[in-house]
Amino acid sequence: MITEALDDLLQRYTAAYASAGVPLVTEANGDWQAPIYLGAVDENEMVRWQPVRQQSGLDFSALMNALEEPFHDDFKAYFSRWFSADLAVDWQQHPLWLLHMHCDEDAERMLANQAGHVLMKRRLKQPVTLFLGLAEESDDLLITLDNTSGAVGLEFVGQQQHEQLAPSLTEFLAKSTPRVVENPAVIG
Repeated sequence: MITEALDDLLQRYTAAYASAGVPLVTEANGDWQAPIYLGAVDENEMVRWQPVRQQSGLDFSALMNALEEPFHDDFKAYFSRWFSADLAVDWQQHPLWLLHMHCDEDAERMLANQAGHVLMKRRLKQPVTLFLGLAEESDDLLITLDNTSGAVGLEFVGQQQHEQLAPSLTEFLAKSTPRVVENPAVIG
């Protein structure tokens, strides 16, 4: 199940950083009262963080109604479980970043970006996908979830999925390996 796979990935992720002795640090927005932030955002807009369970899951209903497009249950579950920084993972030796939301304000931004993505897919007459992250090798290579099948794949912005990574988000998360990234800024 998706929630167990996501919980397990976050547990493995925080454990990998703890084992390596590397603090969890993320770029932050000093205007947000994000529950994941541990302390004040520093002058480099960096802060230590920890994942925090959402009190009530993100509500997709207004966006789905406006787009007249129901979203895949796995996608809704993924973004309705945790507030977190983006996660650096490897998928079969490919470095990826899985997107997450820091707080409610960040959730609003994510929903607006998803709306733009869905509208672009419609305009291009392509199957609807929902983006989950980015490949590190290219800013325009997205990790997406096929909104019909639930398969996780790769697609370049404006293109259709060209490679399937996993038949489901649950399998994708279970087989993703946390990647410890040395943070350039030292947080005091």
